[in-house]
Amino acid sequence: MLVRRTVSVQKIGRNEPCPCGSGKKYKKCCLAKEQENTIRQRDEATVARSALEWLSATFPDGIRTAVQTSLFSGLKKAEKLALDELEPGKSEMLTINIGEWLLTEAKIPVQDDVAPVRELLLAPEGPGFSDVGRRWLSSLGERPLSLYEVQQLNPGEGVLVKDLLLGDAPEVWVSEKKLSQRLVQWDIFGARLVLHDDEYRLSGAVYPFQRETATSCKAKILRKAKGVEPGSEAAREICSSLITTEWFKSLVAPPSADSGEDTVSAQQVDLSSDSFEKWAEEPLASLGDRSPRNALRTAAGRKAVVELLKNHENQNAHHVRIFGGEPFGFEPLWGVLGLKRNGE
Repeated sequence: MLVRRTVSVQKIGRNEPCPCGSGKKYKKCCLAKEQENTIRQRDEATVARSALEWLSATFPDGIRTAVQTSLFSGLKKAEKLALDELEPGKSEMLTINIGEWLLTEAKIPVQDDVAPVRELLLAPEGPGFSDVGRRWLSSLGERPLSLYEVQQLNPGEGVLVKDLLLGDAPEVWVSEKKLSQRLVQWDIFGARLVLHDDEYRLSGAVYPFQRETATSCKAKILRKAKGVEPGSEAAREICSSLITTEWFKSLVAPPSADSGEDTVSAQQVDLSSDSFEKWAEEPLASLGDRSPRNALRTAAGRKAVVELLKNHENQNAHHVRIFGGEPFGFEPLWGVLGLKRNGE
């Protein structure tokens, strides 16, 4: 069953200054909007539960078949079994993501045909939702699942993200209190955005990745989607299939030797102990034994250097979030190499 993430509202007195900084009292500024958001999230959770209960009662075999033969098709038997043994936090996230996949991407056999679940739910013979419920279900499936990279953060309020699978797509601001408190610079996660009242927010399901896994997933998607019309149903299916599969695998994969806390700390020391100019001229194995400055001479090398800097900065930010301390200032490194911090 899909359970929407709930966002806790900070307890603020009605007559206290509004935390948005407007200078107005909370009751005359953002209180009504906060209450409206809470009611909306509760109503959406009710619609999601009702939709999934209707599907389970009306098409029980079709739902089981879709999950096992479509959603889990890229997993080995051992990986499927391991998903049943996840710790509670990961298990809850898995349940949420499966539920949203059923509402947005799943197709099930109906009589002699195969029908998208989202069409069945909105059909006249469907569950019979209110106009609000129908609009929410429709908007939920409008945008495909994609990979987003964090460009800027305002913890507790939202995050500026870039769609990594649509190179020409503009960065968008996503209002998201809870997730924005857990993310750091250059994190990559899978998600589906929903536009509501001219404001983007997350649909509910989130697929957090380690950066290395996410960039590998991106490369697989771009290879498989080569020649496929962007925005088509085929492109949508490729993105959904690979993002979900790679995320499932990451949930049950044993920790890699180079992803632990010791490695993060060691990389910080290695990077911060050398001068910027020396580091820029030093051959690095990750760049094919070229120095960062030499690698910049080719387009591929430039991309590799940008990715290297982002990885260092991302790991440093996670280290600081976990262990505390002052973050390393990476801006001079970007400048020494003649790069903008956004990698362009």
